[in-house]
Amino acid sequence: MDKFGWKSKETRARIKKRKVDIMEMDMLFDEIVGLLNEDKETQKWLLEKIKGIMKKDGETMFSELLKLFTHLETESDEAEKLWNNILKHRKKMSKVMGRPVALRVAMLDYFISVNKQIKNPKIIEIDIFEKIEKSVVTDELTGLYNKRFFMEALYREVQRARRYRLALSIMFIDIDNFKRCNELKGHPFGDNVLKRGAEIIRNGLREVDYPCRFGGDEFTTILPETVGSKTVIAAERLRSDFEKENFFPEGKFHLTVSVGIASFGIDGNSPEELVENADKALFRAKNDGKNRVYLFYREKRQFRRIATDLNISFKILDEPTVKTAKIKNVSAGGLLFENDDEIPISSILEITFTPLFKRNQIFAQARVVRLEIKENGKFDVGILFTRIKSEDQKVISELTGTP
Repeated sequence: MDKFGWKSKETRARIKKRKVDIMEMDMLFDEIVGLLNEDKETQKWLLEKIKGIMKKDGETMFSELLKLFTHLETESDEAEKLWNNILKHRKKMSKVMGRPVALRVAMLDYFISVNKQIKNPKIIEIDIFEKIEKSVVTDELTGLYNKRFFMEALYREVQRARRYRLALSIMFIDIDNFKRCNELKGHPFGDNVLKRGAEIIRNGLREVDYPCRFGGDEFTTILPETVGSKTVIAAERLRSDFEKENFFPEGKFHLTVSVGIASFGIDGNSPEELVENADKALFRAKNDGKNRVYLFYREKRQFRRIATDLNISFKILDEPTVKTAKIKNVSAGGLLFENDDEIPISSILEITFTPLFKRNQIFAQARVVRLEIKENGKFDVGILFTRIKSEDQKVISELTGTP
């Protein structure tokens, strides 16, 4: 903005273009809906699919709409041109035949006679097609999306996040000690736990999120346009909801979940990296006692940690307020402290603390890599040192017994 609060010319131009794009999408939506000449149930099914695609917005909209009707894979720019050609072809057909031609009839004729991408079309009842389509992407037991759909959707969302510079995170959710369900109550009971667990996950997410069953007792979720503390809060809500569920009324056993999180651009730049690192975060969460939420973070090496109750003073970089907290454990690579308030993931902190039996304070700069909400309402904050003097690093290494 300029000194008078007006947006820049470039910003106004982008907003104007955005409004035009939205108007064009609305016009396309209205035209497609108007062209659907189906029975009521078929039209309802198609409209739900179309609305779902239109909500996602972005350049993939045209290719996804085309895939809905034809199952042809096309690039976004090419798909937009094809839509224009199909609508023109329909008008031409309607004029020649002297009556309105249905959209899908015109589309089929276009790809058989003009564009010639379809050679042997197959006709199938739409209710049968819907059942087949659902079976391909849905887990039969839980009703969530399956692993195949998860990977396909993750590839799409990574491309969208990369192109539009959007946030994106994924969660791996694992039921702690699930084997005990089958041992104590049998496999049918275990299946019911998975079904109820899937409901808890589904109910705790937004409409735009993708809840999936990855396999066994492990679930995954794609969270578009979400990163950092917002992801942790969403994961913590699922963890808490699952912990409150009374799967064993007789009190023999209590089920919990562990969650690992990875974010695009921070923890990985490809779907494979995100999956690998979210799984590593989950592994750490389970190894550290289960029933907790961990974000992925990289450590150059594994350091020995020692428990302590030292005081720490810290402030977020470029902010004036200095706060104090209690350190829970410390290593040569970083430390964990308990704080009354949430500190966003990736925040840079300036910290000072005095090790036991040492006179001089240690000064360091560190990044927040872990945030966990505790039952008492406080937060466990894990930080990695990003800048520390060599002599201070030596003191911590000696304190923790790290070579």
